[in-house]
Amino acid sequence: MNNLVVDQNETLVKYRATMTRLVKSLYPHMDTMDIIDAIDYSIKKRINNYDVQIRNNYTNSEVNMTVLEMLHYIESRHPIKTSYGVLFKRHESVPNPMAKVIQSFLDLRKKHKKEMFKYPKGSEMFERYNLQQTLD
Repeated sequence: MNNLVVDQNETLVKYRATMTRLVKSLYPHMDTMDIIDAIDYSIKKRINNYDVQIRNNYTNSEVNMTVLEMLHYIESRHPIKTSYGVLFKRHESVPNPMAKVIQSFLDLRKKHKKEMFKYPKGSEMFERYNLQQTLD
């Protein structure tokens, strides 16, 4: 892996910047370029950009990507990570199903209440829609 790959990968660029800052704070007398060269050497020596397959068992779909693409996904989306490599979407990034149910009840109530006022008070249709909007 050459420096071009490190420079093109946003996650590795952030990693390099963070590590440079941390090492520079521990060893302020060291030259910054020497630190960057050491970090780049470490990255190139240790990282293997293998092909990986991500399986979504909710949608029964599979996605092929590389380890670096997976690192970028984790860095950018911050999924909930569990043991055995299971990733979940964060709660705020996915619509809440209960909120949809409650909103549908409110929409139905509004519709039935609007329909209720089309009929004279006390009539059979008025009472029918009044009961429906109450139930909603």
